[in-house]
Amino acid sequence: MRVLHVISDRNIGGAGVLLLNLLRHFDRSEVESTVAMPRGSRLRERVLRLGIPVRELDAPCERFSLSALRELMHVIGETKPDIVHTNAAVCGRVAGRLCGKTVIYTRHCCFPTETEDPLPLRAAKRAVNRFFCDRAIATAEAAAEDLRRSGIRERDITVILNGCEPVREVGEAEKTLWRSRFGLAPSDFCVGICARLEPCKGHEIFLRAAQMVAEVMPEVPFRFLLIGEGSRRAELEQKAREWGIGDRVIFTGFQTDVAPLYRILNVHVNCSVGTETSCLAVSEGMSAGLPTVLSDFGGNRAMLEHSGAGYCIPAGNAPALAEALCRLAAQPALAEKMGRNARRRYEQKYTAVGMANRLTAVYRDLCGQK
Repeated sequence: MRVLHVISDRNIGGAGVLLLNLLRHFDRSEVESTVAMPRGSRLRERVLRLGIPVRELDAPCERFSLSALRELMHVIGETKPDIVHTNAAVCGRVAGRLCGKTVIYTRHCCFPTETEDPLPLRAAKRAVNRFFCDRAIATAEAAAEDLRRSGIRERDITVILNGCEPVREVGEAEKTLWRSRFGLAPSDFCVGICARLEPCKGHEIFLRAAQMVAEVMPEVPFRFLLIGEGSRRAELEQKAREWGIGDRVIFTGFQTDVAPLYRILNVHVNCSVGTETSCLAVSEGMSAGLPTVLSDFGGNRAMLEHSGAGYCIPAGNAPALAEALCRLAAQPALAEKMGRNARRRYEQKYTAVGMANRLTAVYRDLCGQK
């Protein structure tokens, strides 16, 4: 089966990491992949290192334009895929349909659909969504619900949870090196959030909780790590200083290898107030055996269910986050138990191998139907 993956990422976001995980674990005797992406994307070198061909696009494909449509139709004509699988690339779906290909669309995020449009316009949008999609992959039930509201039929939706590589083991010497890099001591209780520094990720809630925790348990050497980069960095650094926790907060910036940071954390946090389905950072933290505290936005609650791997708190509730962190810091045995449960949860639900196998079955089914 030849598959053309169309992705609009210029940086390496969640969709890009997800695609890399899939490309690593597809059985290449069955799935032959090519990736179309914007010229200059950070994904390019990583995809090429996997031995996967890349087609660079000059026209933006995330929104509809005639230039992007023509370019993608040309790529499809040259690569001759059986399936066009798009990730947030509207033109990819249209080009795939016009070229007579099977079209798959992955819904990575949880954005409620517009309801203010007049009824005829909403009906038209729903019909267009159905026409340009043979199968929609939802990365969580929350994303599937969005797809239903957008007009995708139930029979055309398949839920495949995001899977990731397990975070690699890190030796003591490497941990020491990374602690030294960020001024951490082995006795520090490190709480981390791994996410783009953008409004939907809720870093302000994280910092508010850090302030509360430092006041309630001043005897505990808490350190708070914000792993990632984004447009809010300067603003968040200013808030940390204003709230008196500048000496406890560390901005690590973008890291190509997050394994050493996960391995020196005591707790992993997700504070999202938007977009989240099955967060890759959460599954990575689980693979490292970290107790998890996450907001109940979108698909987050379902990631924990009744696994005992951590706490699910109301989105935007800094006091609830602070309370959960204090409880974990005060009860090491509880934190250790939750960490073991988190690793077990990862192995059951969120491996990259399982994700690739489930998607391959969808490809096989669609090619059989064709």
